[in-house]
Amino acid sequence: MTADTRTPQTQPDARHAAKGLLSRHWQRWLWQPLTGFALALLVTVNLMLWLFWYQPASDALAQAGQRLGESLARTLAFDIAAPLQRGDRLAISLLLNRTAEEPLVFNASLNSTSQDITLTSRPGGRNPNAIDRFSHPVYFESDLLGNVEVQLDDRPLRSWQERAYRAWFLFNLLALALAAGLIGWRTRLQDQATQKLATQLSEQIPEWRDAFSGPPEHQIRMLVQRLSNALDRNAQVLRTLATSTDSAEAERLLEQTHLVGEKGAYCDVALLNVQCHNWDALTRHYDAHQLQGLWARYEHLITQVGELYGGVLLPEGFTLVFGLSDEDHYSMNAVCAARVLQMAAEQLHQQSRRQQPSFGYSLSAGPAFVSRTTKHGIPLPLVAGDASQWLQQVSALQPRDTLYLAEPMLQDAELNRSIEVSLVRDVTLSDGSRLEVWELDAISGNQDQLLRSQARTLLEAQ
Repeated sequence: MTADTRTPQTQPDARHAAKGLLSRHWQRWLWQPLTGFALALLVTVNLMLWLFWYQPASDALAQAGQRLGESLARTLAFDIAAPLQRGDRLAISLLLNRTAEEPLVFNASLNSTSQDITLTSRPGGRNPNAIDRFSHPVYFESDLLGNVEVQLDDRPLRSWQERAYRAWFLFNLLALALAAGLIGWRTRLQDQATQKLATQLSEQIPEWRDAFSGPPEHQIRMLVQRLSNALDRNAQVLRTLATSTDSAEAERLLEQTHLVGEKGAYCDVALLNVQCHNWDALTRHYDAHQLQGLWARYEHLITQVGELYGGVLLPEGFTLVFGLSDEDHYSMNAVCAARVLQMAAEQLHQQSRRQQPSFGYSLSAGPAFVSRTTKHGIPLPLVAGDASQWLQQVSALQPRDTLYLAEPMLQDAELNRSIEVSLVRDVTLSDGSRLEVWELDAISGNQDQLLRSQARTLLEAQ
């Protein structure tokens, strides 16, 4: 038997799929804000040219021709009155021929029924396609002797209109070519800028391949869509990939998970959740690489503060748990960590002229079941119980640039003596119980100055 040398049928399908992907890629490049802006600008310029140049100029030329024809007819009727009264045909012919020699005049004619005279001048040029006729009665004293008619050639006005149409077409053609060249040049530059990130994501996550194509605005929108809700479910993995730190820091983060233990435990913990509220504004202000670098800096800052106060990162977004190492001051540590993050964010806002992330900080404390889970092969702590449920209620209020605390945190004697708070809201839980939410106003004593110094030191060390 001979081998089957026919071309596999999957090749046309592959080529068709590649063409479809390329078509979608260019469609996304075509339908982008820059294209809409260029088209809107072109339409606006064309409308302004029509309203403020072509229409006024065309009306002015038409009115000038109208006034010229009426003036020539009126002058000819005045000059021809005396010769017509005498019946001097020679003088009348001379006047008609002289008028026909004026610019734009095709011919001039006289029709007098009283004198039984009908004369026409020599044609002033070849017969035009369009003629404007202007007539005027001829009076001698009060007697109507006849009518004169002047015919004007309309070709100059039509020639100007044709030249204007050709200039308008050439202008639009050049504008479209320039816009297409600008979009193509911007396409190549931004393709090069985002190609590395898009290639990495497409290789690591094949189902994202089609999403990360087209203009960077589309790629950023798709990236933010997948990283929303505080990078839930994949926070540790994405943080490790996004930061530019060495592997030693990642190893330290993973070592913290061993504090949980293999079997889990019931213990009192404090939880700190950090929420970013201006994702949309950041995506419009930064390109993909700039936003990635900015976010990596804040991720690194949150990780450092967590390590400084014994906080362990949870897999659900940016949530730190305190108290896993049998530390009695876990509530105070959580508040201090939140305060340091708040002060560091304020200092970054003051140092940078560009837009920065806006965070809100939610804290709760209480009994919880702490166990160990695995996400993408990475062991991570998992916290469930009253503390986690109270944290969700506090986070739902969406604090902005401030710290919200659940009332059970104030039951810690050390924390209660050290902070000043004000009541924000009294929340009714699903089981009918009440949960008071408080806002941190200040930390008594010189603690705030120490925390501000820590925030400054962390920023300088980055």
